[in-house]
Amino acid sequence: YDVLIIGAGPGGIFSAYELMERKPDLKIAVFEVGHPLEHRKCPIDGDKIKSCIHCKCCSIMSGFGGAGAFSDGKLTLTPDVGGHLVDYMSREKVEQLIKYADKKTAIELMEYVDGINLRFGGEGTKLDFTAGTKFKKTCMQHGLHLLDASVRHLGTDINYIVLEHLYDHLKNKVDFYFDCAIETVEKTEKGYKVYSDDTTFEGTKCIISAGRSGSKWMERICNELEIPTKSNRVDLGVRVELPAEVF
Repeated sequence: YDVLIIGAGPGGIFSAYELMERKPDLKIAVFEVGHPLEHRKCPIDGDKIKSCIHCKCCSIMSGFGGAGAFSDGKLTLTPDVGGHLVDYMSREKVEQLIKYADKKTAIELMEYVDGINLRFGGEGTKLDFTAGTKFKKTCMQHGLHLLDASVRHLGTDINYIVLEHLYDHLKNKVDFYFDCAIETVEKTEKGYKVYSDDTTFEGTKCIISAGRSGSKWMERICNELEIPTKSNRVDLGVRVELPAEVF
């Protein structure tokens, strides 16, 4: 293969999408420890099975679409949430595609991804804004800082449809290997070699997008390949619902 992609969450999916759009002649393989989208089903039914039975592979956390596949599909379009995107954009290789790295460029990239979601089934979904709202004024009056952000709300059902359409678009152009756990990654003279059970795959380039559930595995791989890492923050949200009058 020209490119090996480990992980079929958003990072892996959009990596494959971008590569195929820009260089359709590339031979690409995507390896995912979880199931195809249509086979992802948690056994908890609230009746016979009321709590986690620790499946060999969790269908909520792993599989095509990643851990967000069954979320309510809210995408916050700002680099102020989720990490330090602008810092990573200044890397040498990324600068070949991006002339300058700043918040404006980061937002343009997020809007580009949002546009892809709309084209693949999300058209007509709600886009909320926090800037210039009465709520923002109220926050300022009480010493609270409200981030200026656009929030795309696909919803759980539409989120699933978008993933279905993306897979249909890619499946005949990219080789997907589901239920395929990559045990280790080896650097070779010609690129990379990855191992899964008794099978070996080789590629010139390798993208690792293992997600939250694969973070410990990725930490081990980085140590083995002597790739430096650093701790990044994890944003946690708390949802509180109460009547508007009380709020």
